[in-house]
Amino acid sequence: MRDVDAEQLRRAVRDLADPPDGAGWNTADLADALDGGPLRPAAVLVPFVRRGDDLSVLFTRRADHLRNHAGQVSFPGGAIDPGDADAIAAALRETEEETGILPADVEPFGFLDGFDTVSGYHVFPVTGFVRSGYLLRMQEAEVDEVFEVPLDFLLAPENLRRERIDWRGKARTIYAYEWEGRRIWGATAAMLKNLIDRLERSA
Repeated sequence: MRDVDAEQLRRAVRDLADPPDGAGWNTADLADALDGGPLRPAAVLVPFVRRGDDLSVLFTRRADHLRNHAGQVSFPGGAIDPGDADAIAAALRETEEETGILPADVEPFGFLDGFDTVSGYHVFPVTGFVRSGYLLRMQEAEVDEVFEVPLDFLLAPENLRRERIDWRGKARTIYAYEWEGRRIWGATAAMLKNLIDRLERSA
């Protein structure tokens, strides 16, 4: 699937008035990995940037010195705080804190399906269009890099790999991309797989 435009993205995702509820779409795959306790709600922004007639997806690379997920590529986001009005507000707040991209430069337009993580979070992926002239003010304590990948590359079937890893003594399948020396994998790649599935169903 290639050459997806903004209107196709809008049709493929959940409406802003229809946020995901209940378990994540991947919960069954994590049945033996979660301890059964409540998952902490979190939100990420899945940011699409218009580049001429094309779209790209914006990612952050976490700082190498962090205790958790050091050096990993992710979407901007984090836990939903008590002061956040909702998942959208949390995603915009975290995006500004991590990258400096202002909420005024983001147009949220929908949700992907909820996603559960082995680290104990239930993630609300908020999709949004980011103004191409955004300014970066990275939080260097947390983020080493912000970069974009063409959406066409991420949607091309040959670029999304399925890999087998051993996690807690069990073989598991994960998704991964390689882009100019950067590895996009785990939860981030799985959310992109959810986007691909939703685009295919809406075509």
